Amino acid sequence: MADKKPSIHKTILILLLVFIPPFWLLFTDEGSRVSDTALLWLLGKDDIKISLTDLDTGFSTNDIRTVYSDIDWQCGGQRTRFGDSMCLASIGTFNGLPSQAVTFYFRGDRLSAMQLIYRTTYHERILGHVIGKAGQPANVAQALADGPDADEVLQWDLDKGVLLLKKTLAPKDEPALLWLAPAPNAARV
Repeated sequence: MADKKPSIHKTILILLLVFIPPFWLLFTDEGSRVSDTALLWLLGKDDIKISLTDLDTGFSTNDIRTVYSDIDWQCGGQRTRFGDSMCLASIGTFNGLPSQAVTFYFRGDRLSAMQLIYRTTYHERILGHVIGKAGQPANVAQALADGPDADEVLQWDLDKGVLLLKKTLAPKDEPALLWLAPAPNAARV
């Protein structure tokens, strides 16, 4: 019997199957997100799914603890500029994007603010996620203006609150997304 030589096509296909997945995981944005998310999951970090456009003052501390019962919340009374109590949790991902922590603030046991601290490298993705869910910011024209008068913080006016996110992050900036309820006694037009 004659020795059968491997086909060049088969060899190339095998090499592609071996080298493409690691390349994709290490050198592409989506691959990095998948590998970061998988690593956070392996480390036991929680995933939290929050519909930013559905947040409103009707939610209480008990609602947050019930809906996200698998998350280890640290709740208690603490006066801040956002309210008189808060619930904080260390998380791994927010809506599938690597993040660090989420804090719900309450005023009189009603949701008054939510702050998400995410990983700096995912700023553009968080921005894209918010635009995908809430549309373009209300101040997009002012944010895109040239010069020192351009808005640095993007603002989305929602039915039951406002979302705030910096347009770009400076090296010392904390990567954070903030939802604020309307001020108590504020009239909506």
